[in-house]
Amino acid sequence: MLENVKQSVQDAADTLADRAQERKADMKFDARLKAIERNISQVDTRIEALGKRFPRTQGPRFPFGLVLVAGLGYALYNPSTRRRLLDLIGNVSPAARDTLESVVGRASDAVDDVKGGRDPQATVKDAAQDIADKVNDKAGDVKHDVQKAGDRLADKASSAADQAGNKASTLADDARRGVDRLNDKAQSKLNDIKH
Repeated sequence: MLENVKQSVQDAADTLADRAQERKADMKFDARLKAIERNISQVDTRIEALGKRFPRTQGPRFPFGLVLVAGLGYALYNPSTRRRLLDLIGNVSPAARDTLESVVGRASDAVDDVKGGRDPQATVKDAAQDIADKVNDKAGDVKHDVQKAGDRLADKASSAADQAGNKASTLADDARRGVDRLNDKAQSKLNDIKH
């Protein structure tokens, strides 16, 4: 009978330990899944905000492109206006100012090509390629920053899951020790009954 009690107690301890390990693995998986879901939710929120900020409208729209070209033409024609505009933009973003100075310089080169009777297509194509390269670089930087943030979140979630798993393992060990003490007390009582 004592052996049956010991075996039952040991089986219960083993079952508790197995369940604790399974729970630890489940908690790690759940934490990683929640981190991924948070990342997706943040990206969705950002995309939604961009959609609200830059909505696509149907129907007649204001010809901003035409105004931009006219403004660029005026800035090329009037150097003091060009300098003031570039200074204002430089106060907000020096990188944007540098890019705009490059575009203005390329546009000026294209105008000079036309005045000289040359085809400005190569100059315009080079300017467009430079702008596209800069946009791609910035997009790559943003993508890298988002990936780093996602990795940091995943690491934090994994760390939290590890801590929770360690706590679960500690609880299983405590339960095992409790079962062992209970087993010892049962053995002691059984010995007292026999004597």
